[in-house]
Amino acid sequence: MGKNNLETVRKEIDKVDKELSSLLQKRMDLVSKVVESKAQTGKEVLDKSREEEVIQNVLSIVKKQEYKDNVKAIFECIMYNSREYQKKLLESKSIKPRYAVIGEKLSHSISPQIHRELFEKTNTNASYGTVEVSKSEIPDLLDRLKKEGYKGINVTIPYKTEIMAYLNTISDIVRRTGAVNTVKIGEIYQGYNTDYFGFGKALEYYGFDSNNKVCAVLGSGGASKAVVAWLEDKGASKITIVSRDVQTAASRFPEHESIQISDFSAEGYDSIINATPVGMFPKVDFSPLSKEQLKGASFVMDLIYNPAETLFLKYAKELSIPCANGLYMLVAQAVCAEEIWQGTTYDQDIIDEIYEKFKGSG
Repeated sequence: MGKNNLETVRKEIDKVDKELSSLLQKRMDLVSKVVESKAQTGKEVLDKSREEEVIQNVLSIVKKQEYKDNVKAIFECIMYNSREYQKKLLESKSIKPRYAVIGEKLSHSISPQIHRELFEKTNTNASYGTVEVSKSEIPDLLDRLKKEGYKGINVTIPYKTEIMAYLNTISDIVRRTGAVNTVKIGEIYQGYNTDYFGFGKALEYYGFDSNNKVCAVLGSGGASKAVVAWLEDKGASKITIVSRDVQTAASRFPEHESIQISDFSAEGYDSIINATPVGMFPKVDFSPLSKEQLKGASFVMDLIYNPAETLFLKYAKELSIPCANGLYMLVAQAVCAEEIWQGTTYDQDIIDEIYEKFKGSG
């Protein structure tokens, strides 16, 4: 080959190299998108089956047999450098796992602030927000959230029961209560009820021991089931369900006495737990019981936390009955949810500190 011909071939090679460089850069741009997807879904950087597929696809269009080994070696090198680039990009981007509370109307929810406070205290690199959804969105919701990088959600009214149909597994407490308030999103969807534990931790914080106590639970919905389950497990001697709909209450809690709310008196009861939404913001001028009905109770708790003092609790204070709202339970159940998502346990002090902060700002 003459000198002139050599220069011509080299120019052609230079041209091809520039085209290769441009294509490699385009490939790396696409790899960056793959990184984001892997970060959100939790997939490993190395995907052997995918790399083998790429190599086979490339070799299938190599026309000259003597080139195949070299082309294979080149693309194996490209794969290796692609993996190294993905690792560095993952480290530098530090894409945050996402969490949220889902519900119908969430403008007054303080769950995001509670979870963010926990993230700050525990140096957890994650985000927490709100996702308002309609009932028609529930069937495809978990798949959608998984694609968007969510690792877990809390579920509030009115979807604590509806979400169960789209879960792969549920905890024993969920089976008993028939309600889910926490979902772990991974390869499968796992449902939990941390209201049960949150309620228990709240009672422990306020020094109320349910063992051998006579207890009344106002309401027969999802929240009341978690409360009743805890009281049963902790040895309450009697649990009375107080409801406007005695027949429904009796069908949901056949092993306990059900009383019409208008006929109820708290005299002789060690605890009265309001598990209804009566008195919740913005309808703050209502109470599930009258002041007269509340006389004689030893301890009163309202699961509502907004407002901090419901009319129900106002009556209790006027009667000098020890009482508490639902804020501690809200914080405790949130921390329990994070323990499920993060695969760890947190000290009781964390719950206490977050509770005190939000109690002070309320």
